[in-house]
Amino acid sequence: MKITVEIAGQSYQANLSSPASIAITLLPDGQQPSHFGAPACTSQTLAEEGFIGDTKQGGSCNVNRLTIIPHCNGTHTESIAHITDQPFPVHQALKHSHFPCVVITIEPVPASETEDSYLPHFDPTHAVITYQQIHNCLASFSDEQLRGVVIRTLPNAVDKQFQCYNTDNYPVYLSNDAMTYLQQRNVNHLLVDFPSVDKMYDEGYLSNHHIFWQIAQQTHQLTASADKYKTITEMVFISNDINDGFYLCNLQIPEIDTDAVPSRPVLYALTPQ
Repeated sequence: MKITVEIAGQSYQANLSSPASIAITLLPDGQQPSHFGAPACTSQTLAEEGFIGDTKQGGSCNVNRLTIIPHCNGTHTESIAHITDQPFPVHQALKHSHFPCVVITIEPVPASETEDSYLPHFDPTHAVITYQQIHNCLASFSDEQLRGVVIRTLPNAVDKQFQCYNTDNYPVYLSNDAMTYLQQRNVNHLLVDFPSVDKMYDEGYLSNHHIFWQIAQQTHQLTASADKYKTITEMVFISNDINDGFYLCNLQIPEIDTDAVPSRPVLYALTPQ
């Protein structure tokens, strides 16, 4: 099935029969990515008096209890409530589950090689994404095309889907200048293939999250000037057979009242008509 959409006065066609999921398949009790030393996602058979949720053990059906930390156990989408005292669940922030987006590929550079800044500070050996890299990739696109931005980092080996991120395997993050540029371009939905847009150990600042949602640094109040209808999706995986370019994204989420939920972003290539 094909649909036609109009974006910034230009018609595009998307083939809904050719979806490309960029969510990491999460295997409870199996191989899975992890961040910040959090425990893995697990699955346990529900067993109550007179009931066993396992057909192999004689049960009538399979019923499992999942234990998951969305922020650390795979592909997840966050709302502004990740950094505010006031609740604002992801399903409220995601006003439109379909939006145009641009997929870009960037090879992060050592922080020592950029003049960009980061609050509280860069560690020189960390790999970071800079303003100039983001600008070079997105300058030719209109703001209307940049409702979403999907960032793939190099190298892009398949084992990225099972990485354990820690001090020995420190994840990439964005400079504050790069995030400021994305905010100025009115990007509503940012999707990245690393576990956080911020430095893993950043003294609790989460400065890029604050820039993206327009919450004053080192505060946690949801003010009228905040950009609350925006989302950040982390730990996606964009396979190498997905080309850089222009797509329609369908961001699929469960309707749970919380600041982060497991998610499944699906891309459809957009062809000009």
